[in-house]
Amino acid sequence: MNVLYTLTAYPPFWGGAQLLIHGLARQLRHEHAVQVVSQWDTPRSDWLLGTTLNAPLDTRAYVVDGVPVRRIGLPHDVRAGLKPWVYGYWAAQGPAIERISAVLADRFADLAGAADLIHNCRIGREPLTAASLALARRRDIPFVLSPVHHPRWGSWLHRHYHRLYRAADAIVALTRGERDLLLDLGVDERKIAITGMGPDLAPTGDGVAFRAAHGLGQDPVVLFVGQKYAYKGVAALLNATRRVWERVPETRFVFIGRPTRETAGLFRDLDRRIVNLDGVDLQTKTDAYAACDVFCLPSTQESFGGVFTEAWTFGKPVIGADIAAVSDVIDDAVNGFICPPAAGPLADHLVHLLLNPGLRARFGEAGRRKVAERYTWPAIAARTEALYRSLLAGAEPTATRTVAVPADRPCEETLA
Repeated sequence: MNVLYTLTAYPPFWGGAQLLIHGLARQLRHEHAVQVVSQWDTPRSDWLLGTTLNAPLDTRAYVVDGVPVRRIGLPHDVRAGLKPWVYGYWAAQGPAIERISAVLADRFADLAGAADLIHNCRIGREPLTAASLALARRRDIPFVLSPVHHPRWGSWLHRHYHRLYRAADAIVALTRGERDLLLDLGVDERKIAITGMGPDLAPTGDGVAFRAAHGLGQDPVVLFVGQKYAYKGVAALLNATRRVWERVPETRFVFIGRPTRETAGLFRDLDRRIVNLDGVDLQTKTDAYAACDVFCLPSTQESFGGVFTEAWTFGKPVIGADIAAVSDVIDDAVNGFICPPAAGPLADHLVHLLLNPGLRARFGEAGRRKVAERYTWPAIAARTEALYRSLLAGAEPTATRTVAVPADRPCEETLA
């Protein structure tokens, strides 16, 4: 197969959606021709202006882990023609999406011309997804969409994305909870495949080195990994720290993730028992998982939560918020805890794990087994490949059912 992936941002700009597509592309490139189209390769979040009037000027071709990428650019003359549609985006969203998407489609139509299938992953605003659908229809090839859909995206303001969901030939959901949200938006259940997501880790982790580098000693460590958006639950976890210290005063809390303006004030004048790190490289993140005793991400908006599989890879118990997508990933009281994303419940569950090393070990081992059984990248790629083949054969998607994973698939478990 010749597979074209499209998404607004791609590594070296790392995030959950980027990791999902990169993990697939890195696996499938062994047996298929794979190409990626993106608009950004550096961290940013100006989803409308950054993909139009403030987009990169030049087109750049590069390779990440053997995956060829084209970061499309928009020259000055092209951006000038988009100004009326960008400034009028929210007043005339439908026509604006149509016009902007047509401009974007021209920037990668040649790659679509060689593709057997186009798979888009939603990041930011609608035009790149709409452009990908339009090119697939022009070529009469299947269009697959990964919405990585969050519950907050179900309103009228997101109606044009919902239309794109319904128009796709197949939808890749990451959990049953995400599938149920998509069904509520009118997506045909027969089009939805559930695949999951794997860990993004260096080949080995050095917890001793991480503890030494940050003066953690032998103290118990609670780890948070994620961009520091409000919805990720950073305030709730910070508020839980004092409650934890009342019972386990030596506990250290490590927060890893790019800062955001909405939570920057929370990380001022921190207690010495809190270590606050910005975006770190892959090895440092991996070392942090190896170093921690408990992983906690009380996020209220997720389509999966790949960080839980990362913690489980190192046999660490996890705590997540009681939302549908996370409840589909974490088996409560088996490999971690599900609880309300509030200071009191978080502190209670953290203390329970910190004071019970046997329970931590049991939960962590159960999580490790779950990753090995279901969330390795070869297994996820095999489910996705089965979906692609069914589409190219003209059949309805079948990956909502269990898909057998060939035992002899090439295995690359981590992203370099």
